Amino acid sequence: MAHDVFISYSDKDRLTVTGICAYLEQKGIRCFVAYRDIPAGIVWAGAITEAIEQCQLMLIVYSGNFNQSEQVDREIELCSNLKK
Repeated sequence: MAHDVFISYSDKDRLTVTGICAYLEQKGIRCFVAYRDIPAGIVWAGAITEAIEQCQLMLIVYSGNFNQSEQVDREIELCSNLKK
């Protein structure tokens, strides 16, 4: 299932992300969050790439933790390249 929104975040902000995701999904907006939507044993980078390709837009949960994460830079670059 494709998602409407790819949520990019630092894992240290998971509690905040859980709340944002719950709110959006109550409104009928399907969200992709890595901690929940990547099954165990799946290659993380491939799953992230596929989710970004299939989403309509990216939502960034910006924080100091996010700003220090190297992984989110790759997510932003891919979204930018795909014009998300």
